[in-house]
Amino acid sequence: MEFSAQVSTFLLIAATGILLGVLFDTYRVLRGVFRPPWLITSVADLLYWLVAAGIAFLALILGNWGELRFYVFIAMISGVAVYYRLASRYVVKLIMALLKLLASSWRSAKRVVVFTIVKPVRFVVRTSLLPFRYMGRRYSAWCKKRFPPPPPPEEIPPQ
Repeated sequence: MEFSAQVSTFLLIAATGILLGVLFDTYRVLRGVFRPPWLITSVADLLYWLVAAGIAFLALILGNWGELRFYVFIAMISGVAVYYRLASRYVVKLIMALLKLLASSWRSAKRVVVFTIVKPVRFVVRTSLLPFRYMGRRYSAWCKKRFPPPPPPEEIPPQ
């Protein structure tokens, strides 16, 4: 294998290590925000490692036709190490900011739906039910007047 091919493979595998670091930080932040139970955490851990293995395998296939050489391991480890040393802190802050932006956008969209759909529909339903509520109260009062409740048992004379 030529030196230029080895350098390009090294850079591709190092970039794959950086990508895996970004994915792991994303997963770590999401797990910290949502705090899932242990079973879901275990399943998500398994899914992360399956995805990471798939990405690493794909990078190896694309980079050097799947040949595992020592510099491939060095490249992957150095890519992850460089990412965690230089960029992890900023990526975590970016992910947190994006999650906050997404949450506030969700709250705003929910408010828009409530004020444009739910509240008008509730107003129309309540307004249309007003005559029925009025008639129900009148009927209830008429029934109480027409059919009074029986007196308590101690007031009934013995027969």
